[in-house]
This record gives sequence, structure tokens and C-alpha cells, in this order.
Amino acid sequence: MNYIQPQNREQIEMMSMEMLIAPNNEVRVLDAFVEALNMKQLGFCEALADEGRPPFHPATMLKLYLYGYMNRVRSSRRLEKECERNIEVKWLLGNIVPNYHSIADFRKEHSSQFKAVFRLFVIFLRGENLLGKKTVGIDGSKFRAVNSKKNNYNEKKIKKHLAYIENKAVEYMQELDRVDAEENNKKEKFIRRQDIKKKLKQLKERKLNYEAIQKQVEQSADGQVSVTDPESKALIINKNIVEVSYNTQTAVDAQNNLLVHYEATNRNDAKALHKAATEAKEILQSEELTVLADKGYHNGEQLSQCEKENIVTVVAYREQPSVKHLDKKYLVENFRYNKKNDTYTCPQGHTLRSNGNWYKKNHRSEKRKTGGITEVKHYKTPHCKNCPVLNQCTKNTRGRGRVIERSKHQDAVDRNNHRVKTQRELYNRRQTICEHPFGTIKRAWGYTYTLLKGLKKVDGEFGIIFTCYNLRRTISIMGVEKLLKKLKKWKPDYKKAMKSRGNNFLFTKTASLSRITALQNFSYQLAA
Repeated sequence: MNYIQPQNREQIEMMSMEMLIAPNNEVRVLDAFVEALNMKQLGFCEALADEGRPPFHPATMLKLYLYGYMNRVRSSRRLEKECERNIEVKWLLGNIVPNYHSIADFRKEHSSQFKAVFRLFVIFLRGENLLGKKTVGIDGSKFRAVNSKKNNYNEKKIKKHLAYIENKAVEYMQELDRVDAEENNKKEKFIRRQDIKKKLKQLKERKLNYEAIQKQVEQSADGQVSVTDPESKALIINKNIVEVSYNTQTAVDAQNNLLVHYEATNRNDAKALHKAATEAKEILQSEELTVLADKGYHNGEQLSQCEKENIVTVVAYREQPSVKHLDKKYLVENFRYNKKNDTYTCPQGHTLRSNGNWYKKNHRSEKRKTGGITEVKHYKTPHCKNCPVLNQCTKNTRGRGRVIERSKHQDAVDRNNHRVKTQRELYNRRQTICEHPFGTIKRAWGYTYTLLKGLKKVDGEFGIIFTCYNLRRTISIMGVEKLLKKLKKWKPDYKKAMKSRGNNFLFTKTASLSRITALQNFSYQLAA
């Protein structure tokens, strides 16, 4: 039986790299995209060497990272390997093979620039009418940091370690006493004593280390300290699952599920809605924007701020939890509010009034996370004293009776909640909009963790990831050939890309960059 025979390895062929890359290969899109960019305008540092080996051009390194992240290769060592063996990378970089150290340094040193590249491509998408500019979904997703749970400490964990050290120290001291009491030869006793003293010294060093961490925990705003990556935090991933992570906030346009804004944070979602919504509204250049978000974003202050910016929120609300000692009939949601008179009417028909004063309420359970301070009014009625159902309505049967608290942002909350109830079909679109990018990035590409340390560097890495997602998504929508034509005609607007209300695109030299400058005597030039 005959088989297809392989080509002779010694056969010489006259073929260029250009002939090996098909006209509709997506690597051509990456090349056209980066070639359209002005590296100096974006703030990438171009090093001019007076002597020694010339540096790699920033465009070359950016192409390599975009190709790598789009093809699930993030490691600098693996990227170096791809430069040696991958024909697409050889074509893309012109057969240049940077070493892994240069590749890694480029990613660490250009965090803000990667974000500017992302923002610039969003402006391109807006110009090509690929963004609806009317509705966005806002969501956050946790990505594991370069910091294990073992190296994240809180007060409870520190106390547990210190208690263990104290118990072990007592055991070693007792063992030392037993060794002294035994009638063994002096040499054996000496060896055992030295071994125990060594262990005691180690315990003392560990105790000093934990006490130092304890002081940091006490001084921290959220009651926790990460040792490996100090800016990462222990965040709830799902229900009772906690990981040391970063929480990346994103805004996704509803028309084609394209990302228009992102920001890496180390906080929960409660205070993130307004900033993400206003950033999305700004880059979309929309006069009015509808924002869809889950219940993690339901915060009265944030909803009120969005209203002032002409942003319509459809944010899921938390159902009022039932209180065991109360009849469901007397939950606060069953007290009718009269806006004109600023009064509440209870299920028994009595009117609860306010004295008009605002009181600051401190949510102690959330104090470390959000500051936990809300301004509220108190509403009550003297009829509680003689009410026959008082025991079913409140625990406070001997004091003021039932007191209703109303936040200063309650009107905005009520309007939002009404939209959620009446526009259920619109709200149900939220998951299909928001989960599309994260499903691709986390499930298909496997990017569930970050490779860099520090909030700024992590933010830069997500700039690469989300630019790659938008590129991949745009290729699926437009096709390679059409997108290539658009990119070759594209004239980027750098002023719009650099302008951002919430992001600082002031490019500065990092410590790592200064180290390279000192070693290689390069003269770096930044765009004015």
C-alpha cells in the first residue's frame, strides 16, 4: 500500500517568508495595526544606543506581545522560543529574536502605554460604527495574583500563627528541661541542647516576622496584608471561595460585545459603577447611556452619581432579607412612602414622620471596605406604643417603636429598582453582554491569573489581553481582508486616546528603566 511520502529534508527551495503567510492570515492584521501606531506619540520609550548593541524597536516588542497573548503564549521564555521556531512570528518580527529578559522588561515598563493602545483601538472601533454607543454592560471579574493565600495575612491568621509559636516554644523549653535532667553522656546532651536551641531561635525569628506583619495589618485600611504582592487583596470569588486576586472592572458595548473600558482594581464592586460608567460614556461620546450591572454594583451613592451624569442604570437589587422575629407583612418594603409629604404609611395605616434631620450611619461590617458612612433620615410614629401588632413589627417594643431609615439616595435607588422590574428583558441581556469577553479570556484562553506584581503593571497586562480580545472579535465581525484595508487607511487620534477622566497617561521612567539606562548608557526620548 502506498502512502504520501514526506519531502526530502535536504531539498533546497527558493521561497521568501512573505510567500509562507497567506493573504488572509490574521497575523497580517497585527502587523498592520502596530504599523499604524506612532510609538513616540503613545509614550513608548525608544532607546538610542551610542555604543554597544542597538535596542529592539518598541513596535517589534508590541507585535510579539499581541501575537503571543492572542495565541495563549504569555511567558517571556516561551515567547523567545516562538521567535526561533514559529514562521508567523518570524514573518511578523522580520526574523528578530529578542531574549526573554528584554521581552519581560518591555512588558513591565510600559503599563500605561498598553492601556493607551487599548483605548486607541476602541476609538478606531467607534469610528467604524462597530459600537452601539447606547447600552453597555458593566461587570468585574477576579484574576488570581502572584501571591498565594498562604502569604496573605489578616488579624485572625496572625494570632493563630503566634499562638502556635508560643505552644511550640513551651514544648521545646520542657524538652530542654528533660534533657538537662537525664543522665546521658555530655556529648549527646550537648548535641540535643544545641538542636533545641536552634529550633527556639527559629521560632523567635518567626515570631518577630509575624509581629512585624501584625503591625502592617493593624495599619492597613482593609485589615489584610499580602507579602509577595502587597497591592493584591483577598477577594471573594464565589460565595465562600476566597482568592488573593485583582478585580478587573470592564464596560462592554452591547452591539458587538466589544470592550470599551477596563480598570484593574483590588476592591469589590460596590464603589466601581460610577467611574466605569462615566469612562464608557466618555469614550463612546454618548449624550445618554444605559448601563446594565448585577447586584454587586447596587449602591445608592453610585446610582445617584450616575443619574447626575445622564446615565440610566438598570442594576439588580438585593431582595430584603426576611427577619425571623417579624411577620413578612411588616418588612420595610411594605411601608408606603409619600414623597410629597415625606412620610411613610405602615401596614396598619399609621403615618411615620421625620424630624428633617440627616444622621450619619456607619455600616460597621463594611467599614474597612467602603468607609461605610451613609446619611439617613429616621421616620417613626407615636402610635407604636399602643399598636396591637408591635411584637410582629419590631424588636424595639420598649423604646421608640418601629423606626424606618431612608437614605438620601433612596429616590435614585427606587427609580433604578423600578426599571429593573419593568425592563426585565433588557436587564436579562446583561449576562450575554458581560460574560462574552470573560468567557473567551478565562475559559477559552485560560487567562485566570496575572503574571505581574503591582496594580499598575497588572493594569498594563490587561491592556494587552483586552486589546487582543477586541482584535480577535473585530476579525470575526469584519474579516481579515476588510479590516486590513481599514487599518491601512486609519489615522489614529492620539489626543483622544491620551485624554481620560479616570486614567493617568503621564508616562514616566520606571525604576527598572532607570537600571537599564545606567547599564547600557542609553538616551531615552519621550514624546512631548
